Amino acid sequence: MNSDSGVKKVKVNVKGFQELTAPAGESLLKSLASAGIVLEASCGGNGTCGKCKVNILNGEVVDKKGMPAKPSEEGSYLACQVFPISDLVIDRIIEIGVSAKGKVRKINIAKEDLKTLTKKILIRPVYPKLQNNYSLQEMINKASSGLIPMNPDALKQLARIATLKNKEVTLVCVNEEITSIEEGDTCKKLYGAAFDVGTTTVAGMLVNLINGKVVAAASASNPQMHFGADVISRIKFAGEPEGLHKLSEGIRKTLNHIILELCKKANISNQSVYLVTAAGNSTMEHLLLGVSPESLGRNPYVSVFSLLPPLAGKEIGLDINSGGRVQLLPNIASFVGADTVAAIIAVDQDVTDKLTLLLDLGTNGEIALGNRDRLVVSSTAAGPAFEGAQLSYGMRAVEGAIDTVKVKNGDLMITTIENGRARGICGSGIVMAVAELYKAGFISSSGRLVDDPSAVEFPNLIKERLRINNGKREFVLAFAEETDTGQEVKISQHDIREIQLVKSSIYTGVQILAEKLGVAIDKIEQILIAGAFGNYIDINSALAIGLLPKVSLAIVKSVGNAAGEGSAKALMSEVYLNRCFKLVEKVTFIELANDNEFQKKFIENLSFPE
Repeated sequence: MNSDSGVKKVKVNVKGFQELTAPAGESLLKSLASAGIVLEASCGGNGTCGKCKVNILNGEVVDKKGMPAKPSEEGSYLACQVFPISDLVIDRIIEIGVSAKGKVRKINIAKEDLKTLTKKILIRPVYPKLQNNYSLQEMINKASSGLIPMNPDALKQLARIATLKNKEVTLVCVNEEITSIEEGDTCKKLYGAAFDVGTTTVAGMLVNLINGKVVAAASASNPQMHFGADVISRIKFAGEPEGLHKLSEGIRKTLNHIILELCKKANISNQSVYLVTAAGNSTMEHLLLGVSPESLGRNPYVSVFSLLPPLAGKEIGLDINSGGRVQLLPNIASFVGADTVAAIIAVDQDVTDKLTLLLDLGTNGEIALGNRDRLVVSSTAAGPAFEGAQLSYGMRAVEGAIDTVKVKNGDLMITTIENGRARGICGSGIVMAVAELYKAGFISSSGRLVDDPSAVEFPNLIKERLRINNGKREFVLAFAEETDTGQEVKISQHDIREIQLVKSSIYTGVQILAEKLGVAIDKIEQILIAGAFGNYIDINSALAIGLLPKVSLAIVKSVGNAAGEGSAKALMSEVYLNRCFKLVEKVTFIELANDNEFQKKFIENLSFPE
């Protein structure tokens, strides 16, 4: 339906929120998002994921053809598919929560390596006189005992400060260039912010650059989510009119929001932030810069850039000190970005002798195999299911998501995040559920939900939970009276198939990388699982369904938000930042789709291990 936002406005009253005004003719999903009420819409508002359900208590909505919209059997509407034509009253909405990225481990950097891109120099200038005449720039060079380049903004500040004749002046230097000149001694005010710019969640840390201490942490949902759960959806949207601007503006606002939150926690001004590092996948970094990512989505799938110098904060709309700079960490390939680089650096995969497998499993799935001698990397279409997308009752790892499932003593036991009433199931929960049902005999090795009670260890559970709905099998995890929504949370045959596709994609990727590296999988000495999903996954369940190679539990370890850790290390230390740049030069990217054996291996790996 075409928007006629300039003609008519309607009022939308959402229980639990302030009343908002929305343009008639705009989808309800977009209107809510514009007001800061973000619903889950992993399909990008195409009406296929069914996540953005709302209950309209009063008022009229139409569909895209302008015809009266019809509710579902349960009485709800998809917010992306309806357009208000009158004032509305909407029942309580459950917004997308901020899913955890995983904790950042304690960051240890040797004292001698705590040298960041940014530093401050306190000088006591000797101002020129008529008898001893020299330029103000020469005055600065003499006082700082060296010839330091100065950018135009710093020159303008110098002209102003010189009239005040301050006895002490502080030079702000980034990458050996004077970017700002400040009155008095401000040397103790030197902070930086490190970001992991995820497709789903953005995490930030505030660091005291003088002592290398993390003083605050905060996170927020990536507002681009209602344009699509994955990077392909966003690349497509970026090609639409105003699409790139909306995506870029959204992520910049989020970074600024997090910066302000970090500064508030630390009781400092955002003008005390002089350096920002950001690690994201290639698409996220393009969107942050406002550079079209369309070349990433079409053959031959290349990025516009991979390595960039430090940029002024104002160039990308970040509200930090005017002399501050933003360093985007480098990308490896179209779908293996700076977040993978940061993760590799964080766990020291580039300097260890141990043959290491690093899996960064979030919205996207990246694989890195190797050690200091050689590293190969790739990406798989793994993430959406692990973030709850593409699952019947999937959701991200937020309050109310089923995160553990156990079949024990003939009964099914579940827990939810923050112990709330069940609303759906997250990635770690679905892996555990499938593994438990497989071990108990509810799911065959081919992935099929069984219908023969004699084949199941606990047949009484079949009577209660295993059903056939419209000719399709499903298994009930939580009954309606146990949930927050009043609807059952179930696993469908389709959901099991999605997990099979994901786990096969990852394991097949590991196999092919091992072949390219010329090593046997059983020679892998450590497996490190990073990312939001990796932080909460039950390792035994991952082994049971064949997501991970058959190895000893002793060599498998979760490493939390490795991308965030790597971004922070690059912020604190030029040594780590330079390792990022060197890594991009030596790592080998493997395009799995180009491997002749990929499809064959992928099909073989779909089944669960016997």
